[in-house]
Amino acid sequence: MPESKKKLSLRNGSSKRNSSKWLLLGAILILTLISFSSSLKNNFTNWDDDRYVIDNLMLSKPLNECAKFYFNNIFFNNYHPLTMMLYAFVYHHSEPVQNVIIDPESFHKINLLIHLINVSLVFWFIFLLSGKRLEVAAVCAMLFGIHPMHVESVVWVSELKDVLYSFFFIGGLIAYYKYINYSKRTSPKTGLYLLTFVFFILSGLSKPAAVTFTLMLPLIDFYCKRKFNAVVWLEKVPFLVISMVLGIITFKAQLPDSIGKIETFTLFQRLMFGCYSMLVYLYKLILPINLSALYPYPTLAGHELNLSFIFYAAPFIFALIFFLVYRSLKYSRIIVFGFLFFFLNIILVLQFLSVGNALVAERYSYVPYIGLFFIIGMGFSWLYRNTNPKIASYKSIFIGAVIIIGITFAYIANARCNVWYNSETLWTDVINKYPDNAEAYKNRGGYLTDKTKYDISPSKNDFDKAFEDFNTAIKLNPVDAKLYLDRANVYAEKGKYNLALTDYSSALKLDSSDYSIYLNRGITYSKMEKYDSAFVDWGMVMKQDVSGFQIQQIAKLIQTRAFTSLQAKKFKDAVDDYSWLINRDISVRPNIYFFRGIAYFEMKNYEASLTDNTKAIEMDPNYTEAYYNRSQVNFNLKLYKSSLDDILKAKSLGYDVDPAMIQEIQAAIHDSK
Repeated sequence: MPESKKKLSLRNGSSKRNSSKWLLLGAILILTLISFSSSLKNNFTNWDDDRYVIDNLMLSKPLNECAKFYFNNIFFNNYHPLTMMLYAFVYHHSEPVQNVIIDPESFHKINLLIHLINVSLVFWFIFLLSGKRLEVAAVCAMLFGIHPMHVESVVWVSELKDVLYSFFFIGGLIAYYKYINYSKRTSPKTGLYLLTFVFFILSGLSKPAAVTFTLMLPLIDFYCKRKFNAVVWLEKVPFLVISMVLGIITFKAQLPDSIGKIETFTLFQRLMFGCYSMLVYLYKLILPINLSALYPYPTLAGHELNLSFIFYAAPFIFALIFFLVYRSLKYSRIIVFGFLFFFLNIILVLQFLSVGNALVAERYSYVPYIGLFFIIGMGFSWLYRNTNPKIASYKSIFIGAVIIIGITFAYIANARCNVWYNSETLWTDVINKYPDNAEAYKNRGGYLTDKTKYDISPSKNDFDKAFEDFNTAIKLNPVDAKLYLDRANVYAEKGKYNLALTDYSSALKLDSSDYSIYLNRGITYSKMEKYDSAFVDWGMVMKQDVSGFQIQQIAKLIQTRAFTSLQAKKFKDAVDDYSWLINRDISVRPNIYFFRGIAYFEMKNYEASLTDNTKAIEMDPNYTEAYYNRSQVNFNLKLYKSSLDDILKAKSLGYDVDPAMIQEIQAAIHDSK
């Protein structure tokens, strides 16, 4: 063949291959988008979304203030400043919907967008790792995109950190693969190494789980048959140092709330839990059924753990799997690489050391499963490319099986998205799977009593259902102080104040360090018009080291105390508390100025009251009560024309104005002429 025709043939082959690559990736992205599209209509949940977004007052601050705060502070037992900055960015660029201040759709969109980018990165990474086998990249990217175990990471707003750290993590792996397979035709080698390091740092600043990136580097070296020498090991040192720093910060941040005490379980029990957890992840890789947001620990029967046979068998199955993986090395490095990619990325959450209150968490599979998908993809490639007539004759069956699995997984993933629609659907699903789990009842009841946070008015029926949830939860876990607090709040809402006080006392006996018990009992005392008792309880909160107390709760306390001071006619105290909120730019809505204006009015400081009511009207031009109150202020300042304008405005907005008051103002205008 002439040289020119040969080159033309090569170009045509390359062009067709590129076209196939983009078409396949496009189809996978469309399938992923369809699978997760319903999540865009989901609401926030009361499982951390309130702390990260809804109640997070810092998000409303200018972005430079957010950056200063998040890069210099632990937030919610984690150091992940990049994730928090992305929350702030989305917050500032989301449009309110009706009366909702924060639009959940914007946050769901960013999660899904990053997931789609991650699917593309997985496609690229596996394409390189497999020796540019398109079918391997396609199978892995499809499984990564639509696997039902990945739904939690994508549709849960609080797991923005999961998809974000994975974006930098996978990007760093691609850069490292390019680095060790460097060619002079590509980017400078030093630049690729630095790019790998930068991606690793950005991943670590998004979620501490990125510390396992350091272990991935020698694993890729092993798979690519790179010779291990002093230089190869030395280039890992900067990664190791950063991993150690991130690990220390994370360990200190999560003690003692998230990491269970060593003595909680025996050494053998922790071994069983860790091995069992790994088996669950492997099982749900193939059969993603009976999925749940929460997989609780086995329940106690008396003082003994009630464990099934599989827990005792798990360590032996675990050992057998490792033995078989090791034996596979005789034939290929694929299984060893893929399995170790999975195991090393998930080992920190396998419950050898108890972290959180669950044995398994679906979100933990997001990055680790890439290794197992790689094994599956390479297995499919072997079948797909096999020239043995007996095997090749089944090629269409293999392709059909992949398509069926894709459709099935997409259907299950879409159904899981609907489960995450709101907190009630989420926790009801957990209760259906684990009817003896107190945490699920507590969380569902908590949502039903706090729907206003999600711009929904709770009904009497909601409080009745929540009351039943809390009763059930208390029967299942009678030593959880939060349950008595929650039930006490329902009693208070129903006007059964004495029963509420009894539950508050029970909660304090179990946990006297929970400041929210004093906060809520104080609110109940204020409803009973026992203002002195309310101020004593709130004083208990303010005496504590508030640096460890959520600023949102402090703001709630100050606002509640200020309103109670108004009711108790302690106007100076009310002014001080409202001023505290305004000066710190916390929860500053029109009603803060409005109520301070009332306090100033009662103190006969009419000029200050006029300023505050005017500010409230500037913030909300339809603030009916503010127009009415400003009318009274103007009347006392003898600004009768302004007083008449304001009271007529209040009337036009629907305020029930006494005609005699209008006549009085009109008479004052007439007399002043």
